[in-house]
Amino acid sequence: MNQLIFDFDDRSYPGFDKFLGHTNAELIYVLQQQADPFIFVWGEAGSGKSHLLKAWVAQAQSRGLKAEYVDAAREGLGYWLFDLDCVAVDQIELLSATEQQQLFSLFNHFRNSRHGNLLLSSAIPPQQLMIREDLRTRMAFCLVYEIKPLSDEEKFNALVGMADARQIPVDAEVIRYLLAHWRRDLDSLLLMLNTLNDYSLAQGRRITLTLLRQLLKQQEYV
Repeated sequence: MNQLIFDFDDRSYPGFDKFLGHTNAELIYVLQQQADPFIFVWGEAGSGKSHLLKAWVAQAQSRGLKAEYVDAAREGLGYWLFDLDCVAVDQIELLSATEQQQLFSLFNHFRNSRHGNLLLSSAIPPQQLMIREDLRTRMAFCLVYEIKPLSDEEKFNALVGMADARQIPVDAEVIRYLLAHWRRDLDSLLLMLNTLNDYSLAQGRRITLTLLRQLLKQQEYV
């Protein structure tokens, strides 16, 4: 599945409370306070990990900090990360041996300098990762949280939050229909919302239930 790409510079990326719901209240609080330097989150595919990391980066940037999001599936790590205040690394199970060494060094740099925050994500808990042993020891410094599945109402709120942030003119009934007739995971829902907006612009038509039904029917044959 293609990932959504958002511009953090507009400061309008929804807060992670929009993606995590009530069942992840402790994690929301910890991320908002940004008090612990090392946090590891994990959860099944489509649980919203990538959006969580991006929201955390957006929060840091809004506070004037130098922060970056890195997806291990799309780009590599580099020593330029050492100059940042906050680093979010997504899908760390995909890091190469060289990149694992760089992450180990980044851990040490932030820990020894007592400056810098690191947020990591994976589809599996840290003890199941196939990684270098020295990096595994650094994982012990992390607070670890499993992202709990969202209710339908919390998924609805996540979609509304993203629509508001991206100024997508969509009514609640359209979002309810999308929840009832599309894939259940949050990533697929958010991606379809983005696709619906692009489709609306390409067709020169406003977003309605009719337009959504038309798009979903097309997607059945893709």
